Amino acid sequence: MKQLIVTIIGKDKPGLVEQLSDTVYLNHANWVSSSLSQLGGQFAGIIQIEVAAQYVITLRQALTAIEDLHIHIVDDHTQTAVPYIAQQLTVTGNDRRGIVKEVTQHLTQLGVNIAKLKTDTRSAPNWGYPIFVAEFQLHTPPEINTDMIQQQLEQLADDLTIDIETLS
Repeated sequence: MKQLIVTIIGKDKPGLVEQLSDTVYLNHANWVSSSLSQLGGQFAGIIQIEVAAQYVITLRQALTAIEDLHIHIVDDHTQTAVPYIAQQLTVTGNDRRGIVKEVTQHLTQLGVNIAKLKTDTRSAPNWGYPIFVAEFQLHTPPEINTDMIQQQLEQLADDLTIDIETLS
């Protein structure tokens, strides 16, 4: 079986996920994992698909033939997994330019890999300004503990709240 990673972007409309899942199913493939979102009127996502070698070409053709979607397909060449500790990091603070850049820079310096990132800006009516929230799923090297990450990120600004949780 081959693993494919499919990225998708296009104007959002009802039925896109059904159309994608139908195409995967009709071409003898299995939808393994995905992350799909609607942002600013656009549909964007990434899907991991498993398919037998004899169906790869027809699946690729069928997916790229879907109208109004820009689709990019690559083979999943996953290498041997490096040991890591899965952690959830939540950063909350007054919305300002550069928070994601600063946090990711510090995480990179520690050798931490970002597996997932979800950000949002929320209104805070009692505070009078918007609040920025970033939720990171981290893959942390075993030698890096939560205290080290906390210490590194707390240097960024007084108005950021850092919460780290080890996932089991």
